[in-house]
Amino acid sequence: RARSTMGTHETGIYVREFPKGDVRPLADTFSFVPEPNNLNTKFREFSSFPRMAINASHAVFRGQHSPVYTYMLPDGTETRAGTTGLYATLGNDLLRTGAAKLGAVPGFEFYSVPDRPAGTLLPFDVFPGGSAINDDGWIVFKGNWTEDKIGKTGIFARRLIDSPYGGFEQTAMLASSGMDIPNLPPSFAPITFDSTSPPSVAGDYAVFLGLDNELDPHYGGIYRVLIKGGQLEPLVEIGKVLPNNKTSELIRIGEGLSYDGRYLAFWAAWGTEFKTIRLNCPVDGNKDIRDYCNGVDPNSIYDPKTRQWYQLHEVPVEQGVVVMDTQTGIEWIVSSTDGDFNDFVYWTYSGHVPGDDSDETAEPPRWRGASFMAVSDGLVVFKARTATLNKKMEYVGIVDGLYAVDAPSQSMRSTLIETGMDGSLVDPSLAPGTMPVTGVGIERDGFRGKYLAVAVAMANEEAGWGGIYSTELQRDPTLSTDVSPRNRKR
Repeated sequence: RARSTMGTHETGIYVREFPKGDVRPLADTFSFVPEPNNLNTKFREFSSFPRMAINASHAVFRGQHSPVYTYMLPDGTETRAGTTGLYATLGNDLLRTGAAKLGAVPGFEFYSVPDRPAGTLLPFDVFPGGSAINDDGWIVFKGNWTEDKIGKTGIFARRLIDSPYGGFEQTAMLASSGMDIPNLPPSFAPITFDSTSPPSVAGDYAVFLGLDNELDPHYGGIYRVLIKGGQLEPLVEIGKVLPNNKTSELIRIGEGLSYDGRYLAFWAAWGTEFKTIRLNCPVDGNKDIRDYCNGVDPNSIYDPKTRQWYQLHEVPVEQGVVVMDTQTGIEWIVSSTDGDFNDFVYWTYSGHVPGDDSDETAEPPRWRGASFMAVSDGLVVFKARTATLNKKMEYVGIVDGLYAVDAPSQSMRSTLIETGMDGSLVDPSLAPGTMPVTGVGIERDGFRGKYLAVAVAMANEEAGWGGIYSTELQRDPTLSTDVSPRNRKR
């Protein structure tokens, strides 16, 4: 996903077969939304990262747009529908609609929320976060809908074929809010899921995070389920101790899961100690969201000395990155705040500003924390921060970086790239010493086989530079930590 920074606003989803292929758009603001679309509607925005299948040239992403379909209601009036959806490619550049806000339109019942009473058609409201796709063309996604004026959420799957509408197969429900959380003690009264998080998929299985309370969980965890339907299998649970590590009970689990079909990587926190950090309101990005944080949000506080608005958040002191072998159940804490880093969680202020009609079903603005990692065959690459907290509870002396650990062999941690490093080590087209690295990023599907793809930003006082870069990580006999130009590919 990329967007322009100068001139007219341009944004899109792009693909490149590296290293020989050209960059080409899968969809951008000049592209028509695929069928169903009888209004010649074009895309307007792409609000989540695209994700690819592990061993196939399939991709899926979320797109936003004006209504795509007009039809007549039973009373003879005309109406329009379909302002967001999930769109996929299956081995070519032809877009197919995998899921859409069209479930109430006659003839498109396969886009509706499943498992409803006969004759009841409920459309999805929105598809939060990133969806996932496997080698056979199954998309797995989080969907939100409203039923009896109550907002609900769940995890869904749909098999796509390379035909209009993605075929006619009905969407299937894998889990949902209101479903009983499995594996609780028999003496407990049923406790249901309140929240679910965007899933990962590999082979025939999907994994996702489901909790009884997103902000203060006491039950729930990470579950695996067959995408064709089946019982939820608990892999990691809130309130349990990691079975092969001497930690306290888990109190938090991150939603940014990375799963390759065997190994699962995730962020977790344990213990009872918390620390308070200060999160300053954003100074760039969407103006409406900035303005909302700067005084409209009742949780914001004004600092007259810095003339900044900010909010305070409590975060767990004991936290880290965990890798699990789902075949054996063995787990490794590959890095933690116990001597390694100060934090693994990164915060953004996002959501739907009241009064903005662009996406009325989105959640209101708030600070959302996320951790970033990707795993391949037990080798995990993760993002972490080294810093200190000052008296204002702000991080200072920040160094963010990407690091690699081979969990099964418990290898030494390798530093791949850190802020402050010379940008020419990543991009040989830059003159040495001219632009230090200012930011790094990795997505949950950014490491496949031996190929690692990351985002890197570089800047000096006069200019900025950056892009998506690829390299190879060799796990045997040792990890390659050579960042010289011959091993770094733009």
